[in-house]
Amino acid sequence: MKSQGQQLIILRGNSGSGKSSVARALRERMGYGTAIVEQDYIRRTLLREHDRPNQPNIELIRLNVEFALSHGYDVILEGILPEKHYGEMLRTLVSDHNGKSLVYYFDISLEETFRRHWTKPNSQDFGEEKMRSWYVDKDVLGISGEKIIPENSEFDDTVATILEDITS
Repeated sequence: MKSQGQQLIILRGNSGSGKSSVARALRERMGYGTAIVEQDYIRRTLLREHDRPNQPNIELIRLNVEFALSHGYDVILEGILPEKHYGEMLRTLVSDHNGKSLVYYFDISLEETFRRHWTKPNSQDFGEEKMRSWYVDKDVLGISGEKIIPENSEFDDTVATILEDITS
C-alpha cells in the first residue's frame, strides 16, 4: 500500500499518558477527513484479545490505517502500542506511507501514570498492579523524527505542538 498526501500521526505511550485525549482534540481541530484508529478499541472491544505478539489485532490495526489513508483520510493512530509487539508494523506503516508521518512518544513516569489514571472515568476497570505490568519505560520506536512528549507538557501545549508539526 502506498498512500499519497495524507498525514499519518502516531501517538504512543503508557496508559494514562494522554494519547486518547490528544487524539480527540487533534481530530476536532483537524476537522472532517481525519480518522482515529484506537488500539484499545480494536484489541479489547472489537476482537477481545490480550496484548500478545503476533495477534490478529496488529494486522487489523494496520489494515484500518491503510484503508483510511488510501481513501483520503488523515489518520491518527493511538495506543500504548508497545515496541516489542507493534514496532515492526509501525515502522512498516511509516516507511510505506508517502505522505507526512509524525510519530510521538508520550514519556511519563510510572508514578505520573498512576496519578493520571485515578482521574479517568474508567479508573475502576483496572488498578496499579495491572498498570505496572503494562508499563514500559522509554519505549521509543527509534524512527527518524520521532518526538518525545515529556510528562510536564501541558495538554494544550502538546496539542498545539502537534498541530504546528502537522501544518509545517
